[in-house]
Amino acid sequence: MVAARAVLANKCSQTARRCVATQVRPLEGTLVLSLEQAMAAPFCTSRLAEAGARVIKIERDDGKGDFARGYDNFVKEDSAHSVWLNRGKESLLVDIKKPEDKAMLHRILAKADVFVQNMAPGAAARSGFGSEELRKKYPKLVTCDLSGYGNKKDAGSYWDMKAYDMLVQAESGISVLAGKPGKPTRCGVSIADIAMGMYSHSAILEGLMQAKATGVGCAIDASLFGCLADWLTVSMFHYEADGRGPAIGHGLRHPTIQPYRDYKTRGDPVLISVQNEREFVTFCKGVLEKPELLEDARFKSNVKRCENSEALDREIEEVFMRIDRDELIERLKKERIAYGQVNGMRGFSQHPALKRVPVKVAASGDTVMSVAAPARFNGEPRIQGEAPAYGQHNEAVRKEFAAYIDPLDLVANDTTDAASLTAELDAPVKGQPSSASEHPIFTKEQQTQPKSGSMTA
Repeated sequence: MVAARAVLANKCSQTARRCVATQVRPLEGTLVLSLEQAMAAPFCTSRLAEAGARVIKIERDDGKGDFARGYDNFVKEDSAHSVWLNRGKESLLVDIKKPEDKAMLHRILAKADVFVQNMAPGAAARSGFGSEELRKKYPKLVTCDLSGYGNKKDAGSYWDMKAYDMLVQAESGISVLAGKPGKPTRCGVSIADIAMGMYSHSAILEGLMQAKATGVGCAIDASLFGCLADWLTVSMFHYEADGRGPAIGHGLRHPTIQPYRDYKTRGDPVLISVQNEREFVTFCKGVLEKPELLEDARFKSNVKRCENSEALDREIEEVFMRIDRDELIERLKKERIAYGQVNGMRGFSQHPALKRVPVKVAASGDTVMSVAAPARFNGEPRIQGEAPAYGQHNEAVRKEFAAYIDPLDLVANDTTDAASLTAELDAPVKGQPSSASEHPIFTKEQQTQPKSGSMTA
């Protein structure tokens, strides 16, 4: 019995080591076609690529491609935006006005699992790639449309407005919350674009789960405004309750939790966060060494502390300015009070918690040390794919899909028989599984059963 347990333990240990060593790439075999530009859609599809999906990025065949390639020159022969958002993808140059290029895209779509686009409102539909039509033609396809203000039903008169990140920050009200009275401020990064990329990524994963369960895809649409609106739910309820909403111009001060702000010290500022009554007791006794504050009616609850924040600030700063900063940090650590130092980009780039990974830049052949994706699988960051040069995969992708004929077109033109149609449907695509049983989107049983609206031999 002991020997058997030892053998089992050894096998479990070997399995665990294999799991740690193996990259988790659950979307391998998934084909994504993305008509994308700027930030939101590229952010979304870059995360699909990290998970193993094959992402073909459509770029304008105009010598420039995705205009985000020209946003900056911080990376040799490319932009920092492009390296961040396009790693692991394939770049395909297309003139969507050419019939032959449109036909090629449909040949790709006939084998794709996901189609993403963030063109100007209505542009994809006018070019023949609207979600409604694509969903009719390719029932298993998950489509995702990204826009500024949402679909016609949601957006009303805003439906066809062009929108970029800072415009929507202003429209949503978040630029007022981030600024000072009379001086709205853009948040330091493109939060609307990033938010929509994140929401769309998770929605597409849900769509793929839907397709796996039912054999039928779905149409997803998301908007910059809708994403920020979700983030502003609490602020909206606050405004509708008192007619004022969150205080603005507070800098590094939380509007509804106190003490949660930066304070002067005998060195650089320190930001502290006391989130509940238990922590406030510990803070007053162990850090401030002022237990009498716990009996002060002005500080009896978080609501009271917010109402009397100036008085509380004076009590805190008196201690923070009296003792040595190193001693202050030791007290905060000892009492487990959350604190942070106020860093700029220099402090961030040298931060002990910052993890970097190599990313090859195809345009220059150089390798840059980029920021690792935040999620860790089996304790390790994901390996990042190469950031493609403009049109790098054009020839290979065109050659791969030149021979593939859309089966719906074949039937419409009556140019093939059932046997050849079945063989065409079963032909593997580069980067996709060679058999239905290997495909992550459909189970074996779902692959062998006819789907509504699909072609069968």
